[in-house]
Amino acid sequence: MRRWLLPLALLAAAAPAAADDRADLLAIEAESHNQWLRGDTAALAELMAEEYRFVVMNGAVERRAEIVGDERRTRQISVRSLELEPGEVTIRGGTAAVISTMRLDASVQGRPLPERMRVLSVYTRDGEQWRLLARSITPILAPPRPGD
Repeated sequence: MRRWLLPLALLAAAAPAAADDRADLLAIEAESHNQWLRGDTAALAELMAEEYRFVVMNGAVERRAEIVGDERRTRQISVRSLELEPGEVTIRGGTAAVISTMRLDASVQGRPLPERMRVLSVYTRDGEQWRLLARSITPILAPPRPGD
């Protein structure tokens, strides 16, 4: 078994970049939800990878074109308020996962949505820019735990 030892100076030099990436990803995640609320499909299209997929609460999968492109669906969604609480950011190479908690007051086709949701967003690095590759939103049905 081989062991690779890196000088501590190299490890320390790498840490700020990871912290910057985490902060960038949290900001991108929050802004992407604001873009969605505003209906800013041009900004969302810029953020999303061509292969973007969205796993809806009912298990359906929507493609990028269905959200921002020519196949765009008209949804009867009414959002009165949305608050995104930053969560965990995990980065491995050029891939990142962001897990957040969303609290919202919204309905689809007149039916209320659960008030608390867990959001999982997967990003890939495209050069210097992070692109949203996939997102899933899952209702939190259990009572809140301390810290949730």
